[in-house]
Amino acid sequence: MPSNPVKAVASAAAAPPLAAALRGLGFTDYEARAYAALAARQPATAYEIAKQAGLPRANVYSALRALEAKGAIQPVTESPVRYVPVNPEQFFRGIQRSTAGLCEDVMREMKRASQDDGSAYVSVLRGEAEVRLRLKEMIDGAREHVWLKATVALIEPHVRELTAAARRGVAVRLIVFGQAVPGLKPHRHIQVIPHEGDGELHGPPSDTLLTATVDGSGMLIASFRGAVRASFARDYPVIYVIETLLLHEIYLAEIHAAFGPQLDARFGRQLGRLRRKYRPRGRGRPVIEGSEPGIDE
Repeated sequence: MPSNPVKAVASAAAAPPLAAALRGLGFTDYEARAYAALAARQPATAYEIAKQAGLPRANVYSALRALEAKGAIQPVTESPVRYVPVNPEQFFRGIQRSTAGLCEDVMREMKRASQDDGSAYVSVLRGEAEVRLRLKEMIDGAREHVWLKATVALIEPHVRELTAAARRGVAVRLIVFGQAVPGLKPHRHIQVIPHEGDGELHGPPSDTLLTATVDGSGMLIASFRGAVRASFARDYPVIYVIETLLLHEIYLAEIHAAFGPQLDARFGRQLGRLRRKYRPRGRGRPVIEGSEPGIDE
């Protein structure tokens, strides 16, 4: 027999939310409702619990046996048998410790058994706040380099973390549509590269896209047109492709700085003839529709 049976701690009106919480802990519906009824009226017989909970008496008997086996309740009288809850703090603290231990075991087993580090997955980010936060985390975690291509307006919100990265010795290269990023002061580790030498926009979608890579370990491509969304990945082949594209943007800017007039004469302003020749369907013209004067000579 228990030395200090627990007295009633809840009213019948509190039983439904209590039962819902108990179901969340793994109690069956009948167990949860029977326990909640007992918490509202104790000590109580199976008949009284069934009446309080609105359950068939046969179901209550099996629920009470299960609760007793769990250590949640205990009988305090005989003929008739009446039940009370075991000290709730003692009982539920035990569940808390056991559940925490089981979760730790599961996490250890998952780490041990896992063969995939998840790097091949592409995450989809939605909303400007989520996209900006991920980009900030990437820049804050950079140790070697940050490469970023976007309009000055899209880069400006990250001036603080870009400056902090440069001060840590991180090489920051910004390929910008525009000339100067407001608030970004000159620094020996920051290079601002006007896109294709002049920084002029080519129209959508270049005015709403932001592309970033960090340390060859993470890449983000974001669209700020309409509902803001982005793709983020740590998969090396994907990052390699994006970093190669950004590197070629840097190469092209250097080439334009040295040979701008010759390139304009040969390929048209902003490489217009090349764009018309190779642009795929859906972006102006099909790939290699025909020869262009001055290119296929």
